[in-house]
Amino acid sequence: PGKLRLVLALGIAGLMLAAAILWLPDALKGYTTQIVPPVKRAQIGQAVLTRITRLTGQPCLAPDARLPLQRLSERVLGPERRQSVVVVPDGVRPSAHLPGGIIVLGRAVIEDHEDPDVPAGFILAENLRAEARDPLAALLDEAGLVASLRLLTTGSLPAQAIDSYAETLLSQGRPARVPDVDLLAAFDAADLRSTPYARALDITGESVLTLIEADPHAGSGSREVLSDADWVRLQGICGH
Repeated sequence: PGKLRLVLALGIAGLMLAAAILWLPDALKGYTTQIVPPVKRAQIGQAVLTRITRLTGQPCLAPDARLPLQRLSERVLGPERRQSVVVVPDGVRPSAHLPGGIIVLGRAVIEDHEDPDVPAGFILAENLRAEARDPLAALLDEAGLVASLRLLTTGSLPAQAIDSYAETLLSQGRPARVPDVDLLAAFDAADLRSTPYARALDITGESVLTLIEADPHAGSGSREVLSDADWVRLQGICGH
């Protein structure tokens, strides 16, 4: 009986340890994600953006284009998000999202198209990705358990973790597709055509046929995204 009790105790202890090893990291990251306040999220997002712009170049801020960019952000995301969109000159996939509600666009999204519905669509899609998966959780998944513990206990993340996440964002290709049904619902709610965004993804239309054929505003057109004057100014945000 003594030996049996010892074997059982060791077995239970081993199971508990294994469960803790498997469960604790995800539980800790989930808990940390839940309790980080918006101000801290914004600080973390700005820190990641700073690392990104060391590689892409500083955000494009042509004086005449600042207000049009704010108007574009407000048009898609709402008045409380006027400052959410950042345009960078080089080295980024078409769009990305960061903690704190920051959405990053590559300059080509604006400069290579003739319709403001295109960048509006990229902003809308990127915001849906951020809503589907918390960007802070994505960062902590990349950073690991130690970084989560540090954020939980000290309120800061190691510089190495932020650098690594910034590099990961820049090295990834085109972001994952948002399900068409979700995109179409979002375009409809935002009074935007989905076809310009779809054509920007695939000019042939073959891989985005649903977004073209089921465009919720194909007939009525989008509610104005930007005035012609604002769109012209925005297209010069990175200079020429």
